Amino acid sequence: MKEQFICEILHHLSSCLSGQLAEIKEAIRIVLCKYELVQKETALQTVNNSSLHYLQMYLESCEQAGKSQGTIDLYRFHLSRFLSYANKDVTNISDDDIYTYLYNYRHRRTVSNSYLNHLRLILNGFFKWLIKKRIRSSNPVDTIDSVKCQKKVKKPLSAKEVELIRSSCESERDLAIIECLYSTAVRASELLQLNRADISFSKDDIIVLGKGNKERITYLNARANIHLQNYLNSRTDDNPALFVSSKAPYTRLTRCGLEDILRRIGLSAKVDKVHPHRFRRTSATDLLNAGMPIEQVQELLGHKSIETTRIYCTVNQEAVKHNHKRYMNF
Repeated sequence: MKEQFICEILHHLSSCLSGQLAEIKEAIRIVLCKYELVQKETALQTVNNSSLHYLQMYLESCEQAGKSQGTIDLYRFHLSRFLSYANKDVTNISDDDIYTYLYNYRHRRTVSNSYLNHLRLILNGFFKWLIKKRIRSSNPVDTIDSVKCQKKVKKPLSAKEVELIRSSCESERDLAIIECLYSTAVRASELLQLNRADISFSKDDIIVLGKGNKERITYLNARANIHLQNYLNSRTDDNPALFVSSKAPYTRLTRCGLEDILRRIGLSAKVDKVHPHRFRRTSATDLLNAGMPIEQVQELLGHKSIETTRIYCTVNQEAVKHNHKRYMNF
């Protein structure tokens, strides 16, 4: 057991201390003479009953707070796996349990740093809730540093790409979807739960039910208004949903259906990464670059924090280049 322990440590040190492994091995062997080692069981087990009870309470609180079903399902998946790994009452879980779980998760599943940090945040939210409910007095995640992630610039669609996408729409429904996504900057989940009754064509606005079951108003430009009306006038069904499938029985469009439509349009237009959230980012960026105050963009997007809005918006580099020439011309 001790020899296996030593070899595992040396394996993890080999990339940075290749010339000193022999000396380190001897030092570890001398220290371990004073200890008895027992291997910890790391296979997934049945979740401790009390932990399972607290997990269910936490998920119910998330639902009451207005978290989406998709978010709740994600929390359930990751938290139940972690609790099964720890196999302890939540009051006894330590920072070592969390650290080893994250370490093993990274090396077994080869996930990105951003994914791993998101997992850390899910665990952090659960233990913060346990403290709030006075089930625990401390948060074991506090000692776990955030995972550094390379920030990638997520580019919005260019004006040319938007036009290529419009030209590649094969039906009035698909064009109405594109125009609605771009004009309103709504999330995919918000678009899919819209009903005909939510639209006021005379006022050019739509009532959207966003995160936390909070309503907000977003707006239609002229293109979106016209194409939405054309699409609705062409329909023969009586489904109250704003967007439905193209064939009988004309059921409400699903997320998979929406993503498939956009993927197909993107392939036809030869534009990469055409998905609902990219339209939201594009709308926010275009509005900001056109001069709309960021506080109003924040209101349109339904963000609690203006910092979230800043992440969405990409500065127009052509404008930066133009102004650089303008102000540095001396």
